[in-house]
Amino acid sequence: MVLSIKKEIEFYGNNNKAFFEKNEICNTIYLGGGTPSILSVEQLKTIIDSIFENYTIAPNSEITIETNPDNLSFDYCKNLFSLGFNRLSIGIQSFYDEHLKWMNRSHNANQTNECITNAKNVGFNNISIDLIYGFPGLTDEQWKHNLSNVEKMGINHLSCYSLTVEEKTPLKKLIDTGRYQNIEENKQANQFRYLQDWAIKHNWEHYEISNLCKSNNYSVHNCSYWKNEKYLGIGPSAHSYNFAERRWNVANNNKYIESIVQNCPLYTSENLNKKEKYNDYILTSLRTVWGIDIKNVSLMFGFDIFIHFNEILKNYAESGLLEIDDIKIKLSNKGMLFADKIASDLFLI
Repeated sequence: MVLSIKKEIEFYGNNNKAFFEKNEICNTIYLGGGTPSILSVEQLKTIIDSIFENYTIAPNSEITIETNPDNLSFDYCKNLFSLGFNRLSIGIQSFYDEHLKWMNRSHNANQTNECITNAKNVGFNNISIDLIYGFPGLTDEQWKHNLSNVEKMGINHLSCYSLTVEEKTPLKKLIDTGRYQNIEENKQANQFRYLQDWAIKHNWEHYEISNLCKSNNYSVHNCSYWKNEKYLGIGPSAHSYNFAERRWNVANNNKYIESIVQNCPLYTSENLNKKEKYNDYILTSLRTVWGIDIKNVSLMFGFDIFIHFNEILKNYAESGLLEIDDIKIKLSNKGMLFADKIASDLFLI
């Protein structure tokens, strides 16, 4: 698989139909969408070296790897740092063993504390962790304790997600058969509100609905999605976007490898029309602290959002869910809980 990933990196880097323009600068590298930290140091080096050989990478670029706590021994952290990784995204999820067991995670709470210590001791000062809230078994007091741990550990970026139950998943089946409790929406909302209050109290910027940071330590890579920037995805199921087209690689590992061997990456794509681009822009930008740029809507899509959605915007502003000025439209703290509904009401259909 690693050799196929290397070959795909080379394909887009050297091919005369390259995804990026010649000498176009890449500001971020992100190894994720799974658990790349299960790879050996040698395998990771193969991937990173190939990226730098085939693309123009900005000096001081953000280079992130997604990891699990049980992978992050001191030596492994040291090797990641020596390879040039300067940001870790760690899937902690909870600081309670009972929750980790319920989630079928491979690490325990002790490993969570150890991995952060290991990472800091080798030189990582840009560390993000994931936490999940709103799931059965997580009390409000435990949620508060999880967040207090984040503050004590000196983490500078936090991603918080509410548990969602997807159709045709083992979790959905367990809930339907009564073996697990169903999700309580009120509980999720209350724990999200506590997250908002905690962020204000401890000087965290809640810059996107699921993401918070201290001292402007935004995820540069994730911001590229929310700010409608170009990105190239490598590997099975990876997604790419170039302003006009979205594409996603075949998910099946064997088919992926076969296509790369034949020097013809296999993917599905769709060309976006102006309406789809507008709806995407509304959906992503509204989630952020920067909100919808009114001037950008006019320049990119050719219409005045105030004229088109005057009554809807007025009603949401009067109800305290939107904050609107001459420059932008953004969610209020209260409005964050209703982001998807508000965005859909501003879609072109």
